[in-house]
Amino acid sequence: MKKLSTKELHKRLELEDLALFDVRGDVAYEEGHIPGAKTAPLGSLVFRVASIMNPDSHIAVYADEADASLAAEATERLENLGLKNVYCYAEGLEGWRDAGLPVIPSPHAKTQARGPVIECRQVIVDRHRAYGGAFENISAEVAGAGG
Repeated sequence: MKKLSTKELHKRLELEDLALFDVRGDVAYEEGHIPGAKTAPLGSLVFRVASIMNPDSHIAVYADEADASLAAEATERLENLGLKNVYCYAEGLEGWRDAGLPVIPSPHAKTQARGPVIECRQVIVDRHRAYGGAFENISAEVAGAGG
């Protein structure tokens, strides 16, 4: 398994010759990640990474200190798919932070709702406009949900 140090990763990201993927969950990614990283949780790694990269692409993956084995497993999975230049950034998010490098939140982070729902409002859908007349001759009882 090929590994990158913080210094090497930083240099390669500046040169833009490496695609970086955060293999933690999407919510953890949104809370803070290495600038330039894309989210690719282990469960969707093949879909998000292998399907868009060619065998010669240079790729690095990382997680965080608590899940250091995730990055190693992600590296192995990508190598098993035939990707030749996969690197594990084992120092993870903590190593990046410890080096004084920036960690950024996602600009479109999802807020996690907690507590009771205070108000709900009814949503009314005009089926003719919403579906371009597809349900024009069908009664609401037959059309089911959305009607």
